[in-house]
Amino acid sequence: MRIAYLCADRGIPVWGTKGASIHVRSVAQSLSERGHQVDVLAMRAGEEPPTGFEPRTFEVPFDRTLKSLRRSIEDTPDRTLSNELYSLLLNSSIHDGLVALEEEAEIEAIYERYSLWSIAGLRFARSRQIPFLLEVNAPLVEEQETYRQLRLREAAEGIERFLFQEADAIFVPSEELEQYIVSRVGDRRRLYVTPNGVDVARFAGGRGADVSGDSPGVDRFDVAFVGSLKPWHGVGVLLRAFEGVREAIPGARLLIVGDGPGRPEIEQSRARFGEEAVLLAGAVPHSEIPLWLERADVGVAPYPELEDFYFSPLKVVEYMAAGLPVVASSVGQLRDLVQDGKTGLLVRPGDAESLASALVSLAEDRRLRLRMGRRARERAERRHDWSRVTDRIEKVLAHLHRGSAPGLGEAGDGFEGQMLNGGLR
Repeated sequence: MRIAYLCADRGIPVWGTKGASIHVRSVAQSLSERGHQVDVLAMRAGEEPPTGFEPRTFEVPFDRTLKSLRRSIEDTPDRTLSNELYSLLLNSSIHDGLVALEEEAEIEAIYERYSLWSIAGLRFARSRQIPFLLEVNAPLVEEQETYRQLRLREAAEGIERFLFQEADAIFVPSEELEQYIVSRVGDRRRLYVTPNGVDVARFAGGRGADVSGDSPGVDRFDVAFVGSLKPWHGVGVLLRAFEGVREAIPGARLLIVGDGPGRPEIEQSRARFGEEAVLLAGAVPHSEIPLWLERADVGVAPYPELEDFYFSPLKVVEYMAAGLPVVASSVGQLRDLVQDGKTGLLVRPGDAESLASALVSLAEDRRLRLRMGRRARERAERRHDWSRVTDRIEKVLAHLHRGSAPGLGEAGDGFEGQMLNGGLR
């Protein structure tokens, strides 16, 4: 099947290092490996394609008229409003990009990563009577208003409701996002919870996967954090917890892979603990993440207490694939990803003391963390490989293609009944 993968978010370069970029590439690559022709159409491709990335990537074309309109819009005093208006206008360019892809060969389905203001993919799919699948990774209207600014809220909400109502299938990474969609449009068919995945084969399984050799002892205990250094990722909580860990385990180290607004706070901690105690790698290519995790004994996801925790953190399944026990906040989907006492430890969100206590307990019990690391790796292999995620997408696509027209079939056959009863979650 020829699938057009659409990513209309200007903040997500396909070949970038952020989690959203990795997610786009992983789904597209996995679908390609299953024999589909996948063409990625995005606002930004990025600097250079990663080695081994098979799908072709195209940037959305911009005509001169749109560029001229952008210059005039940007001259308005309200930059937020001008940006929103420009984003709406970009739908014409997205449509042009899809038409250009269609000139090569027929597009048989569109799979879109939901972004604010993007409606062209659904309109194109409806005009061609092909399936339109939507992947929703965040409550973007709420996020935009809470963390940034939003002028055209009614328009944003209208587009969101239209997409949620009309998509032939919606994939979300967590039950919290499932409930968000239900709260907007009510119960709907073909809404599937599919947690984020990991390319298990790329992770060798760090120290936690190896039970042979002499014990390195408590003095060698490395705690890994991978991700954006933003407040809601809990880096501040981690640094406070690390003080307690260092008191109990003087040789403990933090390995921090990522960048963001929390960097100055980490630099202060490096000055206080010593550069050898806090290693800051910054943003690195995703291909290097397995190498960093090979050096670690445990992976952490120290999220603070958030009112709506809808994440399905990539870092957690990557820790698991690397054979590391995971210490994570007991919130949202993390309560399902991490089996407390089996593949890791769950702690009170935002509680530095609870986090420090869990880390020290694993530092002092090597057999326990090795056992947890093995179980985490096995669980990642069994449940979280990207092939599992795309298997679900592929089955939905096959079912939709068997129908006479997208969105017009009725529930009742064996496969649809299985889907409605949560059989593929």
